[in-house]
Parts: sequence; C-alpha cells; structure tokens
Amino acid sequence: NRLMRRVFREAADLLCGAWRGPGRPRLLDVGCGFGGFVELMRERGWDAEGVEPSPSVAEAAARRCRAVRLGTLESFSAERGSYDAVTMFYVLEHLPDPMGALRKIFGLLVPGGTLLMRVPHTTPIVRLLAPVGFGGDLYDPPFHLYDFSPSVLREMLRGAGFGDIRTWPGRPTTPSRPGPRVAASFFGGLAAGLHAATGGIVLLPGVSKNTVARTPSR
Repeated sequence: NRLMRRVFREAADLLCGAWRGPGRPRLLDVGCGFGGFVELMRERGWDAEGVEPSPSVAEAAARRCRAVRLGTLESFSAERGSYDAVTMFYVLEHLPDPMGALRKIFGLLVPGGTLLMRVPHTTPIVRLLAPVGFGGDLYDPPFHLYDFSPSVLREMLRGAGFGDIRTWPGRPTTPSRPGPRVAASFFGGLAAGLHAATGGIVLLPGVSKNTVARTPSR
C-alpha cells in the first residue's frame, strides 16, 4: 500500500476530522484491494469493512484484516442506511454502471452520510499526447471503462441524490519507480498549488482528484 499511503492518510484525516456522531462510525471501502484503508480506519477506531472483487486479492486482504469480503458492489447486500461513510479509491472508472453504483451507495449511507472517492482524469493527457502518437494506452482498456471530468462527476452525484459536493486534487500517490514518483509529486504539487492560489477554482486537468459528497440530513 505504499502507492496509496499519502492518499489514505489524507482521506482518514478528513473523515475522522468531520465525524461528530456518537458511537463507533461504520465505513465501507468498495474495491478495497489488500485492505490497507480498512485497516487504517479500524486503527483509528472506526467499524470499517471492505468488499473486493478479485478472489486472490480478497483472500490476501482477509488474512491481513478479517473485515474484508469477496464480492462486487453490485452483489453487495446490506440494509439501507447501514454506513456513515463509503469510500472508493480508483474504482468508479472500472464499474460497468457507474450511475447505478452511485445510487446504490446513496442507499447504503445514513442521512448526512459521506461518500469519498478518488478517480483519475486521463482524457486531457490523452488529447495532449495524441498528435505525437502516444497516450491511447493510458485508458488501459478494457479495465478503465470511463473517464470523469469534475463537472461530469458532479452532475452524476447530483443525479444520484447527493449534495454538498467538493472536488480537490488531494495528495499524490507514491509510485515505486523513481520517474513516476517524481512526476506524481510534481504534478500533484502543481495541481494543489493552482487550486489553492485560485481559491479552489482551478482543477488542473489530467491529475487524479478526490471528491466528497453527502446525503441530505433528515
């Protein structure tokens, strides 16, 4: 989980800082991978669990953190309003029905519940590199089915019933290879700087972004 370490810590800080309810909040991490975020949130006192579609990855995650089960969001079953927060890190772009996924998550959340997700924004890079014959493989077909701009994602979230939507660049990932790691830090820092300098107006295209949205309170 070195790749996602900074991303996970930022998400954990945000969720823990925003929690004001009594008791132990419940969280579901969709597409939880090896369970790194589930484990982190459990360490911070949350009743966190994850669902992961890959049998081998889910098995490895369950050995590390028992609160991980095999399955997809589509097949996942829980009572309406079961969770205070749902997270998805680089998941929505892989789902065949992203709008249906957002509607299902809306139903899983309590009133005033939080959805926090991170998605790539690849299209601007592809368009930039297309004239020189590069960039098409960045979509990684058939695994990446969609690419979401912040405006499109905002409209989808509103259509699913969410409000109080906020998008920002977030902390960069930490790739293992030096070249990608330097690039991630540089462009992540540039995106964060532009976002801060413009009062949150400018979201640098081509950089992965975090989005948080909430269900209406009662």
